[in-house]
Amino acid sequence: MRQETILLIDDEISILESLASFLRDEGYRVITAEDGHVGLDIFFREQVDIVITDLRMPVMDGLDVMTEIHRHNPDIPMIVVSGAGKKQDVIKALQMGAKDFINKPIRDLDMIRHVIQKALENKFLIQENRRYRKRLEKSEARYRTITEQIAEGVFTVDALENITFANPAFCKMLGYTTAEICRMNLVELATRESFADIVRETLVRKKGVTSRYEIQLVSKSGTHVHVELACSPMYDDTNQYGGAIAVVRDITKLIEMRQKYQKFLKQEKEPTKDIVSICASCKNVRKGEDAWQQVEEFFSHVVFSHGICPECCEKLYPEIDINDLDDLD
Repeated sequence: MRQETILLIDDEISILESLASFLRDEGYRVITAEDGHVGLDIFFREQVDIVITDLRMPVMDGLDVMTEIHRHNPDIPMIVVSGAGKKQDVIKALQMGAKDFINKPIRDLDMIRHVIQKALENKFLIQENRRYRKRLEKSEARYRTITEQIAEGVFTVDALENITFANPAFCKMLGYTTAEICRMNLVELATRESFADIVRETLVRKKGVTSRYEIQLVSKSGTHVHVELACSPMYDDTNQYGGAIAVVRDITKLIEMRQKYQKFLKQEKEPTKDIVSICASCKNVRKGEDAWQQVEEFFSHVVFSHGICPECCEKLYPEIDINDLDDLD
């Protein structure tokens, strides 16, 4: 585990040595300086985690030291230990990033320990938050690159269904520009019935469930676009529901085919009026319950000419060459 380094700057040698001894016993690496110039030289040369400084010092004032440190690295925690601080000096020290102001003489070393621990914890949290944000920015950049290149539509909404991001495929699907669609709410893009479905599904997503469902969106030209949404919940830093990300598939043509198929099935179920029963053996046609009629009589309005097709001729009279018959024509 890395040992934190504390820089002590004070022109009073007795205080400097006693405080340094106490902090070393607490497990810190301590570097001391007897004036502001030396303190700054050490700060820019060493890797310092926290600075404890007096205000009134010869050669270089403590406020000047804090100003230089804050300009170089505003995240470095600084603690002022001084017996000569005026009200305006205290305010200025706090503005320069001082985490606390301790008056001399120091009667409670446990208070010093507590102040240092809190300052270092706060510094660690700030650094972790910055690293997290950098990772998040990189992830968002990769995410946007991917979503902008895929063929499916992708959009995100906040907890109130306001669109916060839309990829080119989704914008093209509805005929809007990115700027236009990111100023809209889903209530403006969906039919009334579909928005009711969206609200219902949002309640499901707030429980942490990914949902898939079909709705109708309205394009910029006013046409209805049937889409399938695959939605996943998104959460904020406090683990509260912050919106959703949705992958969108245009199923308008699929819906049209589905409707045509349903219409076909409905027609198939209707009885056909032109069905005629024919005997599989004699080919007579059924006219009633027990009445049958020869096929020639049934089609009396048609003039029949008896002949024989080539396939039947070859089966019945294999000795006859069909080509010879063609020559007779």
